[in-house]
Amino acid sequence: MTIIHNFKWLFSYQVLRLAVGFLLGAWVARVLGPADFGILSTASATAAIAYVAIELGMRQLVAKEISQRREYEHVIVGTAFKIWLVSGIVITALIGVWNAMGSEGPRLPWAVWWAAMLPQMLSCLALHNIWEEASHRAYVVVRNGMIAYLICAAVRLACLVWWPSLSVLAWTVAAETLLLGVMAMRTSHRLGRGWWPSGWDSATASKLLRLGSLLMLGQVGTLLLLRADTVMIEHMRGEAEAGIYGGAIRLSEMAYLLATMVITVLLPKLSERIAHSTPQHARELVRRGSELMVALSLLSSIALVVAGPLVIRLLLGPKYEASIPVLLVHCLSALPYFLSEWRNAVLVAHERATTSAWMSWLALLVNVGLNLLWIPKHGALGAAWATLISYVVCGLVTPWFVPDLRWFARLQFQALVSPFKWLTRPRHAWIEFQAIIDRNAAAPA
Repeated sequence: MTIIHNFKWLFSYQVLRLAVGFLLGAWVARVLGPADFGILSTASATAAIAYVAIELGMRQLVAKEISQRREYEHVIVGTAFKIWLVSGIVITALIGVWNAMGSEGPRLPWAVWWAAMLPQMLSCLALHNIWEEASHRAYVVVRNGMIAYLICAAVRLACLVWWPSLSVLAWTVAAETLLLGVMAMRTSHRLGRGWWPSGWDSATASKLLRLGSLLMLGQVGTLLLLRADTVMIEHMRGEAEAGIYGGAIRLSEMAYLLATMVITVLLPKLSERIAHSTPQHARELVRRGSELMVALSLLSSIALVVAGPLVIRLLLGPKYEASIPVLLVHCLSALPYFLSEWRNAVLVAHERATTSAWMSWLALLVNVGLNLLWIPKHGALGAAWATLISYVVCGLVTPWFVPDLRWFARLQFQALVSPFKWLTRPRHAWIEFQAIIDRNAAAPA
């Protein structure tokens, strides 16, 4: 029952983040106001883009490689660690140059910039967590994450009361990632792996860089799809409008994290099934993963529709009233987003990085084109509709145009009607789901 155990921990963690994040995130937005909150949102978007460049598309690839080649796990992690350490320093330096080249001073205040970029520069520490996840011990990562999150949330709460400045609040966000990295190092040391992953293999490095570069292209497209809206809104409509958009996406992106939760648990098991079992066995897990994504996306959308507007009105205040329509459009985006993330994970497991990349970039091109048309006239709401259409293109439409992926497109279509089965025969659906999870958890690798 390892998969179920990990799901329980991950789901509890996401519920905790949603509950605390709703309150703290709303308070931060209210205290800072749309302009400063827009700066914080832009810093967050910049950091997210930097992370994709630093990790070079290797996160899911490393998890897959560990799952399929257990005997070389120390070499795989050690090689990836050294690559990420170098790329973290280089990318941070380049973004520092970009920040210094603002026409009227730095693009972001340097204190905020460092708070956003230091955790990205040390992204190599996250490999300890990836190692745990690939070993079906995601609950260990979640346990450490809960501790780090609650400590930093308490510090952020104190700062909101006694020291509510933009720079200080930005550093309370950075501290969570840094603390989690330190805790991951400690866990690795206790397991006998050492504080710093050792090992290097040039052939492994070549494979990770070759496949990772293709995956990174897809991840850059996906990330820009998530983050380009904020940057484009700030450039075309100003910081206040970016803050309005940020007020909505802070809530919607918390719900989107559920997709990452599913992939964290299922990707290692799917990689094992592809390497060591039959195609039918692997596709059965793909089908159930698709159904789970549909169910979680619908639950997330319902929760956001019911609670989101109330949270914005009560906690963010009247200045963020315009965030409500944006949030409601993002609720519609949850379903295609969840399915596109699962499709990307399935393609990683099948080593179809090129296909994943061009699908993501096609969606990005649609998004940027619609943003250019709609942001000048409609602002944040126009960007939200552009995002929805782009997710539909990326998540639901493009697989039908690839002949050897139409089996996956059909599974997605079947998954769309799976909620009706849960409504009409919930007990039967739950027993069937548990049986398949048990078989995948117990099947030998």
